[in-house]
Amino acid sequence: MSERAIELIKRWEKLKENKSPWLSHWDDLARIMLPRRLGFASTTTEGGRRVEDIYDSTPMQAARSLANAIGGMMRPTGMPEVKMQADIDALNNLDEAKGWFADSEERLKNSFNNPKARFRQASGEKDLDLVVIGTAVMFIGEGLKSLLFQTVHPLDAVVFFNEEGSAEGLFRKRKFTLRQAFARFGNKLSEDARKKYEKDPDGKIDILHAVVPRKESKVNALLAKDMPFADIWIEIDAKEELFAGGYHEFPFIVPRWDTSSGEDYGRSPGMIALPDGETLQAMGETILIAGQRAADPPLAVPNDGTFSAINTFPGGLAYYDVETAAELRGNPFFPIETSMNLPITRDMQADMRDQVWSAFFKNILNLPVEGPQMTATEVIQRKEEFMREIGPTFGKLETDDTAPTVERAFMIMLRGGGFAPIPELLQGKNIRFIYNSPVKRIKQQIDAASARMWAQEVIMLAHVKPEALDLINVDELGRFSAEASGIPKRIVNGADIVVQIREQRAKAQQGQEKMMKMMQVAEMAKSGADATEKMTRNSGEQQKEATI
Repeated sequence: MSERAIELIKRWEKLKENKSPWLSHWDDLARIMLPRRLGFASTTTEGGRRVEDIYDSTPMQAARSLANAIGGMMRPTGMPEVKMQADIDALNNLDEAKGWFADSEERLKNSFNNPKARFRQASGEKDLDLVVIGTAVMFIGEGLKSLLFQTVHPLDAVVFFNEEGSAEGLFRKRKFTLRQAFARFGNKLSEDARKKYEKDPDGKIDILHAVVPRKESKVNALLAKDMPFADIWIEIDAKEELFAGGYHEFPFIVPRWDTSSGEDYGRSPGMIALPDGETLQAMGETILIAGQRAADPPLAVPNDGTFSAINTFPGGLAYYDVETAAELRGNPFFPIETSMNLPITRDMQADMRDQVWSAFFKNILNLPVEGPQMTATEVIQRKEEFMREIGPTFGKLETDDTAPTVERAFMIMLRGGGFAPIPELLQGKNIRFIYNSPVKRIKQQIDAASARMWAQEVIMLAHVKPEALDLINVDELGRFSAEASGIPKRIVNGADIVVQIREQRAKAQQGQEKMMKMMQVAEMAKSGADATEKMTRNSGEQQKEATI
């Protein structure tokens, strides 16, 4: 037994105990919104249907719709859209820096888009966990010559956070077949596990994967034992340490939809929709039975014997005595009226569906931001309304999801030589990431439209006072509008190129002015010569007349 293994197992069991109150809640959510995640507090079998109790799929559709909207807004092209910049703004307008940043952005994009990385699959699963469970976990590592993204089941992940609210460690219980465990850990497995492998290679074994911060680490460490995060694999039953490695950064992304004070795990829109979602299932069952009764009503039939219980299920028979049949003087077989009113129940069901869709932001995501025959001011107002409703939600997701995902992927590629050599002017400089999304783009468009309206007002004021034009920095206004419109960097000339163009234009203008002056001087000289010649000729004629 390993002392560190025993300590980590105890810590994992304690954290797992603290997490247990969430499990039944998550199981209720999964049952009607995300059946594939069932099993938090119930027993499931692999490949089971898991939808036996579902009578209305609206909660599942609403959850999927919001998850897809998140993916579309945070990752418009299926992956994060990110721009790289230097912390020193002056460097960002230099063509050499712009070229390296543009090339690096393209390489990073290709790494996410690599099918072997499985980013699209993992991010889609993570989004569904986020909107239903409230907490999602995704692993970012290195595969064979590519990044590797894997979603972790919230049941298996036990996360702990630092005082700032960021995830800093994670325990994950994994089930390996003995064949897989032996292929990965070999003779480090316990003797008992090796014996089981000889008898049944496809039997299961529990392995604990722990990623925890080290108390002591080194900056830019080369050895795994010196890296900031320890990567430890433990055979749980034997309490033996199988492998110890390290990570430069925390390799798990743990976004949470919303948090409450004193709680580690997130709360979700699914939790808001849960009461209405459960009501929908009950209503769906009731309406289904009512519809069957209307189509195949229970019948009252005569009976010359004893009475039996009334059967009101569709097609049921309820017996009554023959004397009553004689009194009826009509058809002795008649349907039992149950006072059903299907239109009202359908209206109630529609109201519940609307409530579920609202909990998943359908009404906000459908808020129009533009319309026909709208003025520029009206467009800005509509976009501002959209931003007030949806901006804060997606701002949190950018901080907790997109940013750590991109930064982790960038660092893996940087250490692996995935980028072109860094230009000398950028070496030793800090790089910041600017994340693009439709939400952020709308905010930039609002600001750019406001800036253009202001510039137009200043131009109008210039008719009264021309000096007012000095307020407008036209170059910066143009760059700002280009960025808000998403214009690629390579289309907008850098500051150094603009300077060269203006210098060349100035030289050309100086040359033209010099040529014009020379031509003017030559013209003046020619005019002077002609005048002198004329004066001389006139003077000679006058002398000739005087002599005569």
